Amino acid sequence: MSIREQAISGLKWTAGGKLAAQIITWAITLVVIRLLTPEDYGLLAMASVFVAFMLMMSEAGLTPALIQKQDLAETSLRNVFAIVIVINLGLMLLLNLLAPAMANFFDEDRLILILQVLSLRFLLSIFGTLPSVRLYRDLKFKHLSLMHLVATILGSILTLILAFVGLGVWALVLGNLLTSLFNVVTLNVIAPTRLLPNFSLQGMRSLLAFGGNITLSRLLWFFFTQIDVIIVGKLLGKEMLGFYSVSMQLASLPVQRVSSIVNQVAFPVFSRIQSDLDQFRQFVLKAIRILSLVAFPVLWGISSVANEMVLLLLGEKWETAILPLQLLALMMPFRMIANFLPSATDALGRPDIGMKNVLLATAIMPGALIIGVQAGIVGVAVTWATIYPFILFINYQRSLKVLELKFSDFLYAILPAIGSALGMYTAVRMVSLFLVSFNLNQLTTLLIMIASGVFVYFSFTLLINRNSCKEAVGLFK
Repeated sequence: MSIREQAISGLKWTAGGKLAAQIITWAITLVVIRLLTPEDYGLLAMASVFVAFMLMMSEAGLTPALIQKQDLAETSLRNVFAIVIVINLGLMLLLNLLAPAMANFFDEDRLILILQVLSLRFLLSIFGTLPSVRLYRDLKFKHLSLMHLVATILGSILTLILAFVGLGVWALVLGNLLTSLFNVVTLNVIAPTRLLPNFSLQGMRSLLAFGGNITLSRLLWFFFTQIDVIIVGKLLGKEMLGFYSVSMQLASLPVQRVSSIVNQVAFPVFSRIQSDLDQFRQFVLKAIRILSLVAFPVLWGISSVANEMVLLLLGEKWETAILPLQLLALMMPFRMIANFLPSATDALGRPDIGMKNVLLATAIMPGALIIGVQAGIVGVAVTWATIYPFILFINYQRSLKVLELKFSDFLYAILPAIGSALGMYTAVRMVSLFLVSFNLNQLTTLLIMIASGVFVYFSFTLLINRNSCKEAVGLFK
């Protein structure tokens, strides 16, 4: 099977698995949000900031380093296994020791036990690293997709059951833990890797250098994307953090899901073809065109129907989340593309580019968010929608230079989708204003708005973005 066929097969299985999981888990998540309170989501957001930050260091960036390396010896795998054991046990101990201080920071004692339970994820990480490397290097996307599908569904079902019986935030915590447990167990069943750890750093210099850049980029990226949670939680409290975290979750969920689908396939494939730069650049531009074709209508569509969607699906108690959701969703397509580009630059052996990009964002956004939070969570959302795009403009140019692509090539790839989505957004808002006088119920209004948006977007796409549409259809076939 050729690299192109493997890439398409990988996208098919990954996208199919993610789509199936989302159809089921989205329905479950909406029910869970109605059962739980903003305070429950605020508590989880507080705990997740610290846990997810430490998880970024759990394999020291060595998983992508092993995937990218073309010639890989068993000795390197044993050395990496030893490093992963030491790091994860250390992080687990550190999180338990720091839990009281973290709870004190947010003035919330319940965080202590939540953090201690979530620290078990570091034990799971030890046994998931090498099997996942093996599957990614072999481009076994079918196995990975089915595994994540089942794990996500099981975790969501457990969360729903626990929320229904009234366990509050623990429904979210234990559902999260079960998903991780099932992933690790299944990885070891599908790709058992029976190697003893070798506690030596000999011959690890190149892997550690690559992994170090990846880890630093991840840590900076996480700090940059989570600093708003810390600021809102500290200055506005857990209830407002609950509203903000749900609006951010709804706006970023399509980004996370689509990015995980594309990046899960793109990085291993790009690593395989890194020596063929012409084919490499063609793959990059095609991916950007298809990402834009999907990202702009979905996310700007969410923004255009946010009011009706939140009131109908979540209820009036979540009304405060509407305006932040509208603003955040407008910015998210640009973040989705930014999330994709490091998979290309990393595959060329330039993880420093991703690190420099996120370093710039980390230097600017925290100060801007502290100013924005003075106007509440709406001010935070406005800051994301207005300041972050300027940072992305600089970062896009830095990445494209390494890929030997012109900025005009990039604009040519995304502008047709932007134009079509802008026409869709305008049409949906006009339909919304027109429907006010008919006093229709919320569901009917939302369905008419969505149908109008879909019709207008596809009409514009056929007029000004037909080539990208054909590419997407060809990929689907």
